[in-house]
Amino acid sequence: MKRYTSRATKVLAIVVLICVAVVLIGIILAFAGAKNIGLPFGFILSGGLLGVIFLACFLAEKSRALIIDTDKIIFPRGAERNGKTVFQKTVVRICDLSSVESKFHKGDKIISDDCFFYTFRLKDGTSITITLYAYGKEAEKEILKTIKSGMV
Repeated sequence: MKRYTSRATKVLAIVVLICVAVVLIGIILAFAGAKNIGLPFGFILSGGLLGVIFLACFLAEKSRALIIDTDKIIFPRGAERNGKTVFQKTVVRICDLSSVESKFHKGDKIISDDCFFYTFRLKDGTSITITLYAYGKEAEKEILKTIKSGMV
């Protein structure tokens, strides 16, 4: 079983750890008896509030992992099934896949970059569309190679 997580997961984990460190610094300054009492409370409040926000983002991003098992693929939330966005994980058996199509999407270079949208067609006529851009170029190639080799 291979689990792919987005590149943002590691960055968000580091930011959460930095927020925890800021809170700890604020607590140490408060107990050390800092002359300016606003400084430790500022550290604790800013680190705590930002830490909660980034922790929620980290947990949400971590739950969006794509999992490829020996006989099935578990697509993350947000995949499109027959043109409708599904807000739960989509499980597809590899033997049920009939084809994989890719469509290039030109990004605006400000919010989004160029990427491919992959449409997985199942033997029963269902189509699942997803982008693999968040996992990185190398992981994207590896995911497609693994899925295509299992389809044969």
